[in-house]
Amino acid sequence: MKCPYCALEAARRELHAHVADAHACEVRTTVDEAGGRLFYDLQCPFCSQSLRKQVKPRGKDPAFLEEFAREIRLVAFDLLLYHLEDAHAASSRM
Repeated sequence: MKCPYCALEAARRELHAHVADAHACEVRTTVDEAGGRLFYDLQCPFCSQSLRKQVKPRGKDPAFLEEFAREIRLVAFDLLLYHLEDAHAASSRM
């Protein structure tokens, strides 16, 4: 599978760790001002699909994001890789 952000080609497991570490800036976090809930957002690099999910269960804890930032990125990129496999098989060289 090919990385959607650079030239790396690797097995899915290796690619999953690579994108979480090398392309961490692609995952953005936002706070819903009204409810104080924390969300992560990751835009597909090939289409307009946005992968936005609420961080659970302790999304309101300010230390949670710092403590679990890599795990949140891994979840977000896992969803992106599934999306790429389903919607962009040719782009991801499946």
